[in-house]
Amino acid sequence: MALHSYTLLTLVTLAALVAARARTDEVLADSELVVTVLIHRHGDRTPVQGSLELSNDVDALRKASEPYGYGQLTNVGKQTAYRLGQSISKRYGSLISAHYNSSEIYIRSTDSTRAKMTVLTAMAAVYPAGDDNWSASLPWQPTPYTTVPVRYDPNLATLNCPTFKKAFASKMLSTSPAIERYTDVLNQWSELVGFNISAAPVLAYSLYDIYKSQISLGVPLTEELQALLPEIKEIAGAAMDILLGDDDYVALGAGVYMNDVITAMTSAASGDVSQPLRIYSAHDTNVYPVMAAARITPRQGVPPYCSSFALELRKRTDTGDYVVLPVYQSSPDAELMYLQVEGCSALLCPLDEFVSITKPFVLDEDTWRENCGYTDDLVIDDSSIN
Repeated sequence: MALHSYTLLTLVTLAALVAARARTDEVLADSELVVTVLIHRHGDRTPVQGSLELSNDVDALRKASEPYGYGQLTNVGKQTAYRLGQSISKRYGSLISAHYNSSEIYIRSTDSTRAKMTVLTAMAAVYPAGDDNWSASLPWQPTPYTTVPVRYDPNLATLNCPTFKKAFASKMLSTSPAIERYTDVLNQWSELVGFNISAAPVLAYSLYDIYKSQISLGVPLTEELQALLPEIKEIAGAAMDILLGDDDYVALGAGVYMNDVITAMTSAASGDVSQPLRIYSAHDTNVYPVMAAARITPRQGVPPYCSSFALELRKRTDTGDYVVLPVYQSSPDAELMYLQVEGCSALLCPLDEFVSITKPFVLDEDTWRENCGYTDDLVIDDSSIN
């Protein structure tokens, strides 16, 4: 009987996988990939020093972080980053050559050591050394990326956009129905950590972040915290939506990025397909607002390490029309998710509809600076990303 049940379960699982593949093929049928703009979170890292005290085992976490320094990519993070590169190559390798060519790919990273190390490692997988490599003894292809100082980077609004920072800080005591449904969990969690999380529930995001970092480093949670982790994850996602998903401020967090997306796609639709693969190495605080600005529904919670979100411009082979497909991968090993643009008439969203729907959340860099209240003498604290 047990064997029969196992066989039945296996058949059901295989049938589900076949059905999922059929749906995938159906979505992509009669379309060809033209341009992809992808943003990903960095790989597993040590905790930022300022968050250490949120851990349930500060001493063990401090010791586990010593080989790397605080806020740095770990060896596990490097492995995850390499798999991210393999995933990118698998889906988007048709857009680029086997060797780096600046006319085919644009790579940008925030000026953060973990983000820069992540994209360098990922590119080692995107451009593996072949038989015709430049060096017979070094199985590696150097791949350049672009970065700008934190002060000037519109993709770091949490650090350099006064309007955004002020709104971010004002939400520290906010809550939402999505959080309030976990009142019992918050109370139990508060007792475990020794302070009232319910009084500032958005703190759940910071606590969840330190938990994920320490788990990756091999520092276990207590059994009680581990048991609550699935609910903590949900609360952290709701907290992130409060902090970074507010429609009144999404353009400040992701507007310049979305301007790049729209420019690349409309140019390609007009016949100018330059750098068809555009990759941004960044943070969860980038991936989330970009998905919000792209009007993705449902929202996907806190982006895990090396999660990626791509907006693909595809051309329908039957009509010649251009459509946009949002693609999310929660980890390099996870199944791809095709996500809906809220308000769009189809999953493969017509380009003109996508442009119209996202227009309120698109900013050029000059307008971004003006709306941010940006000044050249702004004092920047970049300790959280370096």
